[in-house]
Amino acid sequence: MIKKLSIAIVMMATFGCSKQPEQTHSVNKAQENTLVSVQAEQGQVVVLNRSAEDSVTAQIQITEELKPVQDIRLLELKSGESLANLLSEFAFSDRDSWLVEQAVSTWTSLTKLKAGQLIEAELVDGQVQLIRFEYAFAQVIEIKRADEQWHASLSELETVTQTKRLSTSIDSSFFVDASKIGVPNDIINQSIVALSHLVDFQREVYAGDQIYFVFQEQQLVVAEELLKQISKPLALQHVALLSGKEKYRLYRFTDNGGTTAFYHSDGTLAQSFLMKTPLNGARLSSNFGKRHHPVLGYTRMHKGIDFGAPVGTPIMAAGSGKVLKAGWGGSFGNRVVLDHGKGYQTLYAHLNGFANGLKAGTRVKQGDVIGYLGNTGLSQARHLHYEVHKDGKAINPLTLKQPKNTKLSDTQFDEFSAQVAQITTLLDSENTKLAHHDGQSGRIGNADD
Repeated sequence: MIKKLSIAIVMMATFGCSKQPEQTHSVNKAQENTLVSVQAEQGQVVVLNRSAEDSVTAQIQITEELKPVQDIRLLELKSGESLANLLSEFAFSDRDSWLVEQAVSTWTSLTKLKAGQLIEAELVDGQVQLIRFEYAFAQVIEIKRADEQWHASLSELETVTQTKRLSTSIDSSFFVDASKIGVPNDIINQSIVALSHLVDFQREVYAGDQIYFVFQEQQLVVAEELLKQISKPLALQHVALLSGKEKYRLYRFTDNGGTTAFYHSDGTLAQSFLMKTPLNGARLSSNFGKRHHPVLGYTRMHKGIDFGAPVGTPIMAAGSGKVLKAGWGGSFGNRVVLDHGKGYQTLYAHLNGFANGLKAGTRVKQGDVIGYLGNTGLSQARHLHYEVHKDGKAINPLTLKQPKNTKLSDTQFDEFSAQVAQITTLLDSENTKLAHHDGQSGRIGNADD
């Protein structure tokens, strides 16, 4: 854009008379009026110099800078809304959407953006020039417009690792009360898996019991409004469940062979071959042995145990092993069968669905989620039917004799003891966050079937 600027410059130089010793004369110089017309393009600097006889200089500098209008918007995807729909009012075309999809394909797809996803859009003169969104914890994808193309990059944000320690007393349930004081779900689940080798959560947890957690957590150094996840839990280091009857203190340790497990303070392995219960927050609704079948109407052998819990409750692998079956199993409905070696197999029936990617041949670790509680097959109500087989024969999971626990060697025990001492110091520090919940002593209630 060219703007015409009319600049009137009036310069006057007046010279008077001067007497010299030998000669007298006068010089009269008329006023000089100069009108200069200038055309200046955007961003140009125009300098006008006019010199008179006595080197009178006039300098005019004109700088014009037109700044583009910038605007940064923080938008949120709604249910059923695509990125193209969200940005359509900001000159974001279907072609732009396609180009952005190609640009981010190295990491993800725009179709994976879910309702609630925050999108940062930088607008220049009303048109989208830059798009940013959270890809994972401490990772942001940035897509920038350049020469009618879009270029994407993945930024890693700076984080720090901190050790946190939290404690509370049980009022309603292990999971609920731990959540109330800010223990991440992943850490709660790790704690339940570690303790489930020793504790029956349906019959051995009481109001007033104390629980302690020590775990590591990554946190963003600088948080911004675009990011919903400002921290990420890592590994549980220590969990303790202290009641009037039993006191369990478990410590995470990795041995020389690279195997990570939980140990008692004396170095004895706290993990058993199979967990007592492969789910949390359930009640034992039917035991092992002969019973009157609720659907068929006659007495027959019940080869497993049943747990009642809400539909969708995660079901965990009772032990490490390989998936033999994951699919429909007739009267069992959706079922999973795991082979744990040494002649042991476990069965999980009437599932509502399976964990993503679970299929025959998949290897699972103890505590991995393999499916979700349901009411499929020959089932009267929502529940998990759980069986344990040894050499092809069904045995009672509750009376299963576990292999004898092993202890750390003297060399490894010294290293383990040093870690235990560090955790003990943390727990004894004044910074330990302790949350008390008032509640009457008594047995914890369980979810109804």
